[in-house]
Amino acid sequence: MATTKGKKTRERVLQAAQALFQQKGYQGVSIREIARAAGIREASLYYYAPGGKEQLYVEVVRRELESYRQGLTQAIRTASPTAHDQLTAVAIWLLDQPPPPLARLFDIDRHFLSDEHAQQLLTLATQSLYAPLAHVFRNATLRGEIQGHDPVLLAGQFLASVHGMQHARMAGLVIGDTDQLAQQLVDLFMHGVAKKDQEGI
Repeated sequence: MATTKGKKTRERVLQAAQALFQQKGYQGVSIREIARAAGIREASLYYYAPGGKEQLYVEVVRRELESYRQGLTQAIRTASPTAHDQLTAVAIWLLDQPPPPLARLFDIDRHFLSDEHAQQLLTLATQSLYAPLAHVFRNATLRGEIQGHDPVLLAGQFLASVHGMQHARMAGLVIGDTDQLAQQLVDLFMHGVAKKDQEGI
């Protein structure tokens, strides 16, 4: 059984690995850097992560995705049962988090992982990020609130919209508190930009 000290050290290793992976991506981080950031010897790191860097990366991304799944589920659960309110709650929660590791994972890092680990993380990303939002859109369609589009496609579009807002916010291109930005984003997503009195709209 792991000692309390051992658990604390392992948690420190995971936190160090997470910070470095977020900053540099999988290929840009070495085991030596992780060990140094965690304050332990490189050889000792393998006691806490026998699978080395890949094991640490997989664990870190799993933790991140599980955190997102819990946060999204809680935001949806606490909002009133309308798509607008649930999406607003989700957007508020997401805007206060670091961007999820989707782009990094899908575009770059997965190519350096074993096929098994890459597929596991891609499946988990779908379950953690897309599934809760797809459920919102599916239910909204059944209630007649929105048109019957593919709920997974809508989930992906919504996540991309929030992600874009996060980057625009960090760059100072948009101004407003989290609630205001979330409301604007959801209104735009739900109603679009076309004039309501335009012919044919």
